[in-house]
Amino acid sequence: MTDQIEDAIISAARARGYSINSTTMATVAIDLAGSKFAGDLITIPGKGSLSVQDYLRDLHDRAPSGFSRLQQPDKPNAERTITEMRRKRPLDAAWHARHAKATGITKSMMSEIAASRGENKGN
Repeated sequence: MTDQIEDAIISAARARGYSINSTTMATVAIDLAGSKFAGDLITIPGKGSLSVQDYLRDLHDRAPSGFSRLQQPDKPNAERTITEMRRKRPLDAAWHARHAKATGITKSMMSEIAASRGENKGN
């Protein structure tokens, strides 16, 4: 049942133009442990019910750093942030050599970086 609640919260955040990081999602799991989801209401044991939108608003107020704006490439340049406009450098051969030798979490993080830059070499 928790997965269904988490999916609803992620969907509501995306609808508002946000992405939620994993640390904040861990907070969601702790806050809503044992809760039930019916329609658009979350029933928290011993505390009552609240809507997904109300919980999302409260979560954003408590942990604003856990939310980031989704990329919106169709926005005019005047409305884009510096981070959105910043061009990412291509990854050099030495980086790809280190990526090929990496293992574990380092390998997966480097793969994410390569994918975000459109360079899926060495996966």
